Amino acid sequence: MSTSAQRYTAVAIVLHWAIAIAIALMIPLGWWMGDALEGADTQAQAIAAFQLHKSVGLTVLGLSLARLAWRLMNPVPPLPGGMKPWERTIAGLTHGAFYVLMIAMPLTGWLYVSTAWSPEDGRPLEVPTLYFGLFQVPHLFGLSHLADNTRAAVAEALAFSHSKLAWGAIVLTALHVGAALKHQFSDKDNLIARMMPGLAPAGDVAPLRKFVLIGGFAAIVLATAAAVFAFTAPQTEPQAPEAAIEDTTIEERPALNDVTPPEVEEVIRDTPPASPSAPPAWAVDRAASSIRFTGTHAGVPFEGRFGQWRADIRFDPANLDASSARVTIQTGSASDGVALHDQSLPGAEWFDVANHPTAIFRTTSIRARGDGAYEARGTLTIKGRAIDTRLPFTLRIAGDRAIMEGTATIDRRDADLGMESDPDAEYVSREIGVRVRVEATRAP
Repeated sequence: MSTSAQRYTAVAIVLHWAIAIAIALMIPLGWWMGDALEGADTQAQAIAAFQLHKSVGLTVLGLSLARLAWRLMNPVPPLPGGMKPWERTIAGLTHGAFYVLMIAMPLTGWLYVSTAWSPEDGRPLEVPTLYFGLFQVPHLFGLSHLADNTRAAVAEALAFSHSKLAWGAIVLTALHVGAALKHQFSDKDNLIARMMPGLAPAGDVAPLRKFVLIGGFAAIVLATAAAVFAFTAPQTEPQAPEAAIEDTTIEERPALNDVTPPEVEEVIRDTPPASPSAPPAWAVDRAASSIRFTGTHAGVPFEGRFGQWRADIRFDPANLDASSARVTIQTGSASDGVALHDQSLPGAEWFDVANHPTAIFRTTSIRARGDGAYEARGTLTIKGRAIDTRLPFTLRIAGDRAIMEGTATIDRRDADLGMESDPDAEYVSREIGVRVRVEATRAP
């Protein structure tokens, strides 16, 4: 029999070691995550680690299925002739058990997260699974839509199974490594060379086999390094990308930022008051305007923005009683540049975009507070809930151009945002800051 026929194929070897290394890293990571999630200093890293753990687990599932298919299509090298019958039986059972574990362990993990339930807290846990931040992985079999008591029971059973399968993998690995060492150093039958590259004579390796082995192990090293970096890198929240400007380009006008406050006050005094019965309309310059939101997630600050919104503003500082504003926000346009957040925000637990695609703020009164400061009072309707809101703001007017800047704070409890899986604000700050900046032009 040729030497090559006594070894596994290069593809089988690469798949074997890729899966082995991934599982070896995944098990301790899984244990660490649960404890780290409870610590304030490690919470952000643990949340990122959960996404890494799920992504690598799904990769293991895919590689294991590929490994099984490859084995069915390619003959397995024969065992040494000197092996006793009971050794052959145990070897076959061990390999079979490994295939069961390699598929069942990540599959139970996927099924568990598909329940979207936290057995520890006894409540829903609506956290999407993002495959290395590239796309969202769907839940399986509608488990997240089951009744709460059923979800709880299924989630607890799957979490238990997932944990015990990890222990089974540890025991099987210890037996597998022990048997390999016995064959290498006690039986001296060089069995380990079937799966260990580099133990065969250099001249006996075909060029294609060498290429697959080198390329495959280079990929394993790079993937392992990337996973370690993703785990150890500091967890920071990137700023939200600038939203695309949907309105037509607005002609250039003098910038108010170049006008000093005394000059602005003079302009306001010299501006003739509009008709008390008809405050002028103001056209918003979307390129220079924004609605942003801020808060913390696992102790790390984030800042996002709504990319799509429109405002109907009727304002005259000399006729505040008749002045008003109505702002309509497309909640599905919320983004802070963090993939996990951006996938979560449209969901039912947060903005519930499918049922409530817009949030609307309507003023009920606008009052002057002196020195260019004002306060708008109104109602913010979000997810069908009407919230009394105060928006203090400053205003500068130069001719037909105006800049308004204001801030407000929203309590997530009032808006029913994230209250199922985070009612105690363990992860996301209870209060969310809102910053509004509007540059507008007085309509003719």
